[in-house]
Amino acid sequence: KVILELTNWHIRLLSKSNLLPQIAEELQRDGWCGLHNPKTRIIYGVSTGSLGDKLASVFEADTPLVSKRITSLHWLQDHGFRTFGMICPSLPQTDYTKFAEEMADAIRWQKCEHVWAEVINARGESFTRTHDALLDGGFTDEAARFHHVSHNKPAWEAYARETFDAHAEVYGPGGKLRFLQYVTKDTRDWWAARQNEGAILL
Repeated sequence: KVILELTNWHIRLLSKSNLLPQIAEELQRDGWCGLHNPKTRIIYGVSTGSLGDKLASVFEADTPLVSKRITSLHWLQDHGFRTFGMICPSLPQTDYTKFAEEMADAIRWQKCEHVWAEVINARGESFTRTHDALLDGGFTDEAARFHHVSHNKPAWEAYARETFDAHAEVYGPGGKLRFLQYVTKDTRDWWAARQNEGAILL
């Protein structure tokens, strides 16, 4: 509310919760209008790295079910609030095209102002924790794919590129996709050449 009062900024609000509609409703009840109207200045999004509730819950511990997050996103869209997609953190896939298309449908990408995406950028002990959580949850194939890319830099880069290419194919060059990618001296050129397709170099 302070930001709305003291600035003219547009606010991107991202959460792993399904409670964003409560925030949207509460702000509307306050009777804001004109330049301060939160309905015109706040853009809501939820993290949706996987469509499977059980899969998401094993590596996103203590968060609401991803299906509930998507339901909350749909509510915001149906009630005229601004929304964006956030497809992250996403695991290595067996079929990247299928994954990208299903994700786009789930978030109703045409109703999103932008679609942000990112692969898992696990570091240090988080590699082990993510791998072990997948194994403990019974997702042995997913754990094996994650282990492979997390211990092999070329495989990790291939995973990121395949994820990006699949998303870029869905959204096209119109500026809808915003794909966040950490680059190195060796990989920068490949990603820089794809900035017009949505690559954002970190």
